[in-house]
Amino acid sequence: MDIKVIAGILGIAISLGSLFVFQGQLIQRVEVLESKSVPDITPLEKELSILKSQVEDLKARNSNPLMR
Repeated sequence: MDIKVIAGILGIAISLGSLFVFQGQLIQRVEVLESKSVPDITPLEKELSILKSQVEDLKARNSNPLMR
């Protein structure tokens, strides 16, 4: 075999190996993302409901023409 053929085969082998390594890293990243859980937002929902009620109170006070 000629040196060009050997170098070509070696280059193809290295390229395929690097593709397999990249695929493994990509699968690992996806698994890490899938394993993460969603944060608990129930305290924020409670706070939001309190703020909404306060806004409704302010709207009610400002819409009353006798209170101005």
